[in-house]
Amino acid sequence: MKGKKALRFEEAMTRLQEIVAALEEGEQPLEKGIALYKEGAGLARFCREQLEKARHEISVWQEGEAAPFTDAEADEEEEGA
Repeated sequence: MKGKKALRFEEAMTRLQEIVAALEEGEQPLEKGIALYKEGAGLARFCREQLEKARHEISVWQEGEAAPFTDAEADEEEEGA
């Protein structure tokens, strides 16, 4: 993975695709293949975590948007009308 620069999801996916392609070629020396595998596993974990965060944010947002009016909100609506 990259140094201390914050990694973006899209960058991680691109690098992961490069690693998969390199490993599928099968022409890497053993040590290089192992290093690529470890890097890929870390990138896959990072991407999975980012996707889970995004799913959670969307879920929370959707629940907030679709939440029914509470009694207090209904009272405010009536008072404002």
